[in-house]
Amino acid sequence: MAKVRGLLIRSVVLDATALTAASQAHSDIRGVLRRWQDDGANLVTTAATLTEVLRGHPRDAAIHRLLASLNVRVIDAPLGQAAGERIGRTKTRGNVTLDALVAEVASSLPRPVALLTSDVDDLQALVDPDVMVLDIAA
Repeated sequence: MAKVRGLLIRSVVLDATALTAASQAHSDIRGVLRRWQDDGANLVTTAATLTEVLRGHPRDAAIHRLLASLNVRVIDAPLGQAAGERIGRTKTRGNVTLDALVAEVASSLPRPVALLTSDVDDLQALVDPDVMVLDIAA
C-alpha cells in the first residue's frame, strides 16, 4: 500500500485540479500516483470531475491517458442524494456541488483514504474526519 504521513493508503481520490496537474508531462504528482498504484492503492476520480477537465480539445489526450489508470465512479441517484445530504449536514455554503460529490466518493472508499486537491479548505469541510485532504501545491 502507498504511504502518506506514515500511513498505508488504500484509496486515492483526485479532484479536477489534481487530475489536471497529474496529466501534465513533467508532473511530480504523476510519479507519486504511479508509485502509490504500484504499492496497491486504488486511484479514483468521479465522472462529475470529468466535466470540469475535458473540453473536447486535443489537449484532453493527456487526461485520457491518465484515465486509463484510474477508476471513474459513476454519479448515480444514491451518490447524488448522499452528496446533497453531505452539503446539508456540513452546512457548507457556496457552489460546492462537485466538491460534495468528490467528498462523498472519498468518504465511501476503503480506509485509509487520501484526497488530492488544491481546494483544501472546501474539501476538508465536506469529507469525513478520517479522510486525509492533501494539497497538491504543497
